[in-house]
Amino acid sequence: MAKTKVTAPQNSNSKTNADIKKKIQMLGNEYATAIEDHQKASNDVKRLQKKIQRLTTLHQMHQKPALQKRIQKKQEGLKKIQKKLKKALKVEELKKDEMEEAEASWKFEAMCSGEAYQEDGQWKWRE
Repeated sequence: MAKTKVTAPQNSNSKTNADIKKKIQMLGNEYATAIEDHQKASNDVKRLQKKIQRLTTLHQMHQKPALQKRIQKKQEGLKKIQKKLKKALKVEELKKDEMEEAEASWKFEAMCSGEAYQEDGQWKWRE
């Protein structure tokens, strides 16, 4: 009797474990970048808030008529800083949203692929 070789059809769309692991690592890197961007935006907000507070205090200390021109310049500077703060707050919120999306994508892919799991709050790779 002749032996026949049975072959299963190859699915070119299937992903290998290495491909899945690479995707999870890429998503993890995006998440880490999003965290860093959010932290930078938060630091900008804090810096600008401190600057506004300092200028406001300085303005309150110099209410003398002889210093009106200087006070006016400080007020103009304060307005510019407040505009920057408003923009920085928007950027911070955007970066926070991006960070949360990246985290969700990363965790979803890791869990669905079965390549990683969470134990005691730590993500671990399956061997």
